[in-house]
Amino acid sequence: MKFLKKIFTITILSIFFISCSATKSADTNSIKDGSSIKNAIKVKSVSEEYQIVRKLCPGCQINGQALLSEGNKHYDLLKATNEKGEEVNYYFDINSFFGKW
Repeated sequence: MKFLKKIFTITILSIFFISCSATKSADTNSIKDGSSIKNAIKVKSVSEEYQIVRKLCPGCQINGQALLSEGNKHYDLLKATNEKGEEVNYYFDINSFFGKW
């Protein structure tokens, strides 16, 4: 009987830890880091976009900005060059203010 109790406890704990780790990896995939349209950072103004890029990429030179549309959603793309000379792109969700002037 003790053996069955141990097996039951181990099984329950295993299920718990597996479900926790699956939740953690799902949360990691939903981080809005600006690396793609899917992960675009929601902003309330263009100036906020530039502040975020300066914070995420200190020393970066911003090279340009582009307006992108996907379906009926709108995004800004800020292109920058980091200190290593690599191009870095940041995507921003601008739907909260785009076209509302």
